[in-house]
Parts: sequence; C-alpha cells; structure tokens
Amino acid sequence: SLLIGILMLGLKMGAYLITGSATILSDALESVVHVAAVGFMFWCLRFAAAPPDHEHPYGHGKAEFLSIGFEGGAIALAGLAIIWEAVLGLVHGRQPGAVDLGFALIVVAALINLALGAWLVSVGRRTRSAILIADGQHVLSDVWTSLGVVVGVVLLWLLPAGPARVWTDGVVAILLALYIMTVGARLMRQAVRGLLDEVDPQAMARVVEAINEIRDPAWRDVHNLRLRSSGDATFVDFHLVVPSQWSVANAHASAEALERHILARLGARGSVMIHLDHPHADPTVGVDPLPVHEERTAFTLAQARRFKAG
Repeated sequence: SLLIGILMLGLKMGAYLITGSATILSDALESVVHVAAVGFMFWCLRFAAAPPDHEHPYGHGKAEFLSIGFEGGAIALAGLAIIWEAVLGLVHGRQPGAVDLGFALIVVAALINLALGAWLVSVGRRTRSAILIADGQHVLSDVWTSLGVVVGVVLLWLLPAGPARVWTDGVVAILLALYIMTVGARLMRQAVRGLLDEVDPQAMARVVEAINEIRDPAWRDVHNLRLRSSGDATFVDFHLVVPSQWSVANAHASAEALERHILARLGARGSVMIHLDHPHADPTVGVDPLPVHEERTAFTLAQARRFKAG
C-alpha cells in the first residue's frame, strides 16, 4: 500500500505540475495524506499486534483506531488546503493548461487505486482488521475523487481559456474538497466509536443468540451484559443467575461451556467472563426463563426490545 501510494503521489503531483489545475491538486493532496497515513498505520499495526501485558491486559488493538483517527484528521486538513488553493486560483485567475496529459495520468491512478482499495478491504474483513478496512475505504474514496477530477478535467478540456475555465477549475476543486472532508469526518467518527467502546449491536445480538442456543432450563436470568472489542479480540462479561441448589462445580462447568460457545459464535479471539449469582442475590429475578435485562446493561438494541429465550 505504501509503495503504490508513493507511485500514485508521483503520478498526481506530476499531473498537477503539468496542468496547474486546482482540481488535480485536490487528488494529489489526498495522495499525500494517504502516504503519510500508511506510514503511521505500519507503526500502529505493529503495536496493535503486540500480545497483552501487565499494563495492557486487553491487548493493544485500540492502536488501530489511533491510525484511523489520524488519517481522518489529515484528510480533513487536506480538504481545507484544497479549498484555500482553489480560492487563491479564483482570486488570481489562474489558468490550468495541458489538461489532456493530466487527464491520462489521473485515469491511470484511478484504476490502480480501485484495485488496491478493493484488495485492502478484502484482506481487512478476512483478518478482522479495522485499520486495513479503513485504509481500503480511504483508497476507494480516492477513486471517487479521481473520477470527479476526470469529469472536471474533461470540462476544462472542452472550455476555451478564460474566466469560464478558471471558475470551473475552482468550483470543481472546492466540491471535491468538501467530499474529501466528509470522508475524513467519517473516519474520525469511526475512531471515536472504537476508542470509546461504542457497542456493536450486531455483535451484542450474536451474544444473546448464543446464550439462548444452549441455555439450560435451570438458568434463571442473565443481566449486566457488556461487550467491548480490541483489534480482532472481543471481551464479553455478564451475570448468570443459577439455581441456589447447584454446586460450585456444576455452576462452573455450565458457565465454562457457555463461555466457549459464545466465543465460537463470535468467531473472534478474546474472553468471556461470567459472574455466577444465585436467585436471592438479585431481587429482580422473576420466573420467566432467562430474560436478558437490557435496561440494566450497557447497550440498546432495537429501541429497548427485550430478548427472551423460547
């Protein structure tokens, strides 16, 4: 990704230097951001892959979201720089030229980015790497930017030299910059969600389904269900109310079987921690089979819809 990013940067900066077009500059600056982000991503991936230690018992997977946030912020700043350059071009009446050669270079760059972005997203989903998925999505957004640049360059090629060409170049560059900034904002939002452990409703629903799939009729209740992720690892904890007449060994064996089933259902590394309660420890426990008290957990699913067994 880094080597291809450098190649793309060379193609796009060459196209900008040849044409002087603010529209093409918008594409080139996004490639500058991508190269810088990929360099930071390498460090984050190495750090995130480190095993858990005493200072980081949940591992180092959150480092992936630092990279995503950095990339999003850099993209947003690049958008502001593009707008600034486009406005200067409009004020000074800067005329783009040699648009035919610039067009060819941008098309080649777009095709290469399309292949790279699709590959990164595919690998990221297969390895459950948020950082690779985010980088692939950024590269694919770069393809859309390049297509917008192609349209803008075609318009410049059709227009004669003069105010119309100047304004077309500036306006197209500003529109592309606004799109780039929305991509950056989306990546920053993704980073914040990951760093603050925002609940994944789909993962939480899979946990509830896993509990119900192998539930023991003697189980009385599940509550305080929580879930967090760190890289490709998932950590789940909740309280399970078991009959008071059960022995410690029986309750422990039941909890261990449930823990293994939940991890297998999630298809992820991590751990499941079950706190065993007896019915008298929780006055809210009723006679319904295994209700999952959403109002007492750290998540909301489908507007407080209750999940029950059976």
